[in-house]
Amino acid sequence: MTQDEFDKLVKELDTLSKDIMKGKRPEYTNENEDVLHNFKSTADRLNISSLKVWSIFFDKQLQSIFSHVNNANLKKSESIESRFADVINYSYLGLSLFRERNDNKKNN
Repeated sequence: MTQDEFDKLVKELDTLSKDIMKGKRPEYTNENEDVLHNFKSTADRLNISSLKVWSIFFDKQLQSIFSHVNNANLKKSESIESRFADVINYSYLGLSLFRERNDNKKNN
């Protein structure tokens, strides 16, 4: 793959990840202003930390990718590109949860 081909792929994946995040946000946040609402509300229901919820959701994305690594003929419910785009989005969300936790520690 040439540098130009790679740069094009990065741009396409970046655009896809942003489109997915924008499209899924209202449902996942339940139209809450807090973009981390999904993790926090699930954490409250399950009595675990929001970071643990995030790690479970993130692992689901990774598991899907690993399944396709191990079986090239596996039926895809979503495109592999969307799975990688979701990994990018979960990275943003995970870092946001870590930052929020660290900020809360500083303020307490």
